[in-house]
Amino acid sequence: MTRRTGRPIWPYAVVALLGVGSLYLAFELGQYQSGYSLLDQRRTRATLEEQLTAERSVSEELRRQLAIAETAGEIDRATYSQVESTLGELQTKIQAQEEELVFYRGIVSPQDGVAGLRIQSLEVLPSDGEGRYLLRLLLVQAIVHSRRVSGAVKLQLEGMQDGQTVSFDAAELAVPGEPYDMAYEFRYFQGLETELALPGSFEPLRVAVEIWPNEARAERINQTFDWPAEAD
Repeated sequence: MTRRTGRPIWPYAVVALLGVGSLYLAFELGQYQSGYSLLDQRRTRATLEEQLTAERSVSEELRRQLAIAETAGEIDRATYSQVESTLGELQTKIQAQEEELVFYRGIVSPQDGVAGLRIQSLEVLPSDGEGRYLLRLLLVQAIVHSRRVSGAVKLQLEGMQDGQTVSFDAAELAVPGEPYDMAYEFRYFQGLETELALPGSFEPLRVAVEIWPNEARAERINQTFDWPAEAD
């Protein structure tokens, strides 16, 4: 190749290439002298990527362990709650069984040593409506007696009304429209109950219970109970 003047152009091209090459060599020499190495840079990058991968793996493992710990904690709380609930139910059942045991023991072997028909308990509970009360009477007889007994119970409420001592037959205070039946017939025990509506000015103090057996030779039983304060 020649210029129009007739001189060849390749000497100029060679000079240009030598110039570019000199510049590149100078650049690489500068990087080398400054401590830069492409190989070291690649090794460093590879090391960093390995560390990042390892840290991600550790992070995932920690998250998995945390999830397991949280699940275990929830299971432990649920288990503890279930055990606590079951324990409460068992304690309630045991208490009920102990009360039943005391009750049946009283039937089999009365503490006073007296066999035969008797009043085990009288409960007075507030009912729905003002001045209304539910009376629950429990009659028992010692298990040594296998014969059936029958009869009727008479309830008398004693108290104060308008500053005077008064008494009412429970049959007179029965809730209107509700049946009143205090007859009994049983072999070992029987519960009787009735709902009473007391006059507004009447303040009950005692309940007199009288048992009238149907048996000709059986004696009447009389017992008086104080009106419970918690029923007021």
